[in-house]
Amino acid sequence: MPRRELKHPSQVEDWLIEFSGQLSKPGQMILIGSGALLWHAAQRGIIEPLPENSMDVDPITDSDEIARLCYEGIIGSEFEQRHGWHINLMPDSVLREFAADWRLRTATKQYGLLTLVVPSPADLLVPKAKRNEPRDQAHAAWAKRCGLID
Repeated sequence: MPRRELKHPSQVEDWLIEFSGQLSKPGQMILIGSGALLWHAAQRGIIEPLPENSMDVDPITDSDEIARLCYEGIIGSEFEQRHGWHINLMPDSVLREFAADWRLRTATKQYGLLTLVVPSPADLLVPKAKRNEPRDQAHAAWAKRCGLID
């Protein structure tokens, strides 16, 4: 059973720094889901943990090297044993859940050779609102409380 220990904004930032150090050539990753909300919180110095832990980060990439490194962090991997959460590489088709103009509101940050692209907090919450599970509602309330969304 997957562990659910992803809750602190710093966990995502620390992972991206570690991850980018393994790259041998430039590549891009789009980060979505709860991990992306935690990333936004980390960029703003917010330390309040998610009210309901997440079990993974959800990256999207067209880089073979980034994809291979992501696959090394799947459920049951050594990565999950070490971190308490796993990496769930997503197909780019999931981006269709976002508004057509979501790319106009992204945040971008460079981590060594890794270019990270993250949709806005409001855009990240759209798929969660569609699912409307209790955990998704809790994450949306957390994002509002932390000032990530109005």
